[in-house]
Amino acid sequence: LTERDEPWLRALLDEHARFVGRRRSELRERLREPLPVRAPVAKLRVAGHVLDAIGRGKTSACIPPRDARWFVFRAASKARAPRDEVLRTAAASLDVAAEELDSALFADLRGEQRVIKLPNDLSASRLALLANQAIVTSLLRRAAHVRIRAWGNTRALVRHVRLLGLICVVSRPLAETTAVRLVPPGLDAKRGEPLEGVVLEISGPFALFRRTEVYGRALASVLPRAAWCNDYEIDAACALDRGGHLSTLLVRSGDPIPRGRELNRYDSKVEQRFARDFARAAPDWDLIREPRPVAVEGTLVFPDFELVHRRDRNRRWLLEIVGFWTREYLVEKLRRLRAARLPRFVFCIDERRLCGDAQLAAGARYVVRYKSRIDPMDVLALVDRDETR
Repeated sequence: LTERDEPWLRALLDEHARFVGRRRSELRERLREPLPVRAPVAKLRVAGHVLDAIGRGKTSACIPPRDARWFVFRAASKARAPRDEVLRTAAASLDVAAEELDSALFADLRGEQRVIKLPNDLSASRLALLANQAIVTSLLRRAAHVRIRAWGNTRALVRHVRLLGLICVVSRPLAETTAVRLVPPGLDAKRGEPLEGVVLEISGPFALFRRTEVYGRALASVLPRAAWCNDYEIDAACALDRGGHLSTLLVRSGDPIPRGRELNRYDSKVEQRFARDFARAAPDWDLIREPRPVAVEGTLVFPDFELVHRRDRNRRWLLEIVGFWTREYLVEKLRRLRAARLPRFVFCIDERRLCGDAQLAAGARYVVRYKSRIDPMDVLALVDRDETR
């Protein structure tokens, strides 16, 4: 949807406003008729679904519908009487009018719910963006494989994918790309400086044995997060028919897609508490949140923090807070970091999230154990002990 669709989108919003407080079934019936402004049928259907999701109706009844049904059905089971008489009997026991009880019986059905007022900031242009997002989201839910190339502000995107638990491999992008842009990929349009880039290879729902709707929704939520990057390109292979034929979906920077809400600064309360405690305990050190990713054996490692001494900038340590872990996981990760010549890397592991053998290798000396809270003095002790060797 583009600016050319805004006239009929405004007409759609006006019709919705006219039906506020009335039953949703009445609004749906009205939208089956033509709008005052001609609207493409397929686009109108998408915009209608978006409005339906935003303006979810509310139940309006004198008593909860479940209670109303229980009393009426119980009264009907006790005496074989006409419907009106059953309603009057049940209404008398509830001290309400029979007409009110009748309207409350199925007031929780979607068609009987009342149309509510839409947000004041929902304009025609905003509705067009949300409709575009709904279109791409529905396609991503049918994806077999998704590749995202992104440059600049990529950490939030990678964080989001990690928090969702998607099946994903992160790497550096190749120098060349087939994308056509006014600004070369990986280049800051204002300064002409290179931007930090990543490539995310994500398995789609149709690549899994169980094509779960939950996984599809999680994958679709990556779309508005990618819009926060300076430059991005989403390339997805989607199954649009029952024959299994894959079609290509391509979304790029500049496409009319809305941004998602900004993520919290910290992934967890443990990170937030550690940042606060470290700032108090170590005034000679700077704690940098989300430092540059580290390339290790074809993949990228995203540390949570970097410790930098204020008077000696060469004294630098990377720190990662590990969630669920096994001995093999930590040993392999330490080996890869040593292979990348990154000896100054501290792992803070939660002892309560051990998923394997509790005995760590003797060489894993850059590990700080904690329970619910990371003591910054333990981290500083490990740093001082290693630097004095």
